[in-house]
Amino acid sequence: MALRILLLGKRGSLVLWLENLARACTGLGHSARIFAINGDTWNSRLRAKWQGRRAATADWMLARFERTLVDFRPDLVIVAGVFGVPLDYYRILHGAAQQPWIAGMVGDRFPTDSRERADHCNRLYFTDTRFFQDAEQAGFTAPSGYLPLAVDPEQFRPGLASRNTELLFVASRTAYRESVVRSLLEPARVIGTDWSGLASMGFHPVSNRKISRRALIRLYQQHQAVLNVRNEANVEHGLNQRSFEPLACGAVVLNDDLADVPLCFEPGREILVYRDADELNALAGRLRREPAFAVKIAEAGRRRVLAEHTYTHRVKTILIEGGL
Repeated sequence: MALRILLLGKRGSLVLWLENLARACTGLGHSARIFAINGDTWNSRLRAKWQGRRAATADWMLARFERTLVDFRPDLVIVAGVFGVPLDYYRILHGAAQQPWIAGMVGDRFPTDSRERADHCNRLYFTDTRFFQDAEQAGFTAPSGYLPLAVDPEQFRPGLASRNTELLFVASRTAYRESVVRSLLEPARVIGTDWSGLASMGFHPVSNRKISRRALIRLYQQHQAVLNVRNEANVEHGLNQRSFEPLACGAVVLNDDLADVPLCFEPGREILVYRDADELNALAGRLRREPAFAVKIAEAGRRRVLAEHTYTHRVKTILIEGGL
């Protein structure tokens, strides 16, 4: 049975969570509509940009949301980023004549005073297993489950180019990430914001800027291996988008040792995991010396992603657990 699914959150996030989930819903044959609290039509985006953060809770934006609920009558609302959506929206949802089932997605650490928004959801989904403990300490009462990030394989897929053996890392700088990159014994290509200090070293080729998603996909298609280092400010155990997207493009991922990695991949067969600088350098060196080893890991990782870690898989899980 085709459902009406409303996707609520911020348009244009780093992982395009809202947009990826919406495409997955449509691909499954459901009617999907996005409501972005930072504007989802040309006029609302311009008005929201003009008003800044106030726009999300402005009377005109909330009135748009109420009209959307009346016109669309969703069976399911998926909130992409529960704590980025103001409480006003949850109150409107619970005041609607037709009560939709609400699935809340949580991808970042959250403040301890977030209980009211969390408990407006019928079920919470955490991308990081550490968040279960945080939710208990915060007194959340909504049932919860583990649902990691994923990938859209229609966008992230292998290319035709031969692969560069230079290690690739595309991410914004944090102190921990920079310490990992500085421990590398061979140059890596680093792309992202705030890397001026690393660039001044002259050892690693650095592009200190943001790049488009299309350019990111091309890089993943062109490089043999991609470094992944967590953002220490946002996650504890969870995998970020770089644990999935490069694999879908046929690249090997060298992932830092996180508790949630074995929940998604088999380390050493589908993804390579390092615990310290010595292990990272040893793995990077082996990939350069043994291209057949790199191909074997990359192919196994891609098969696992396509089998279990697409946004279609995530939406199916939500529908099954919601009894929809």
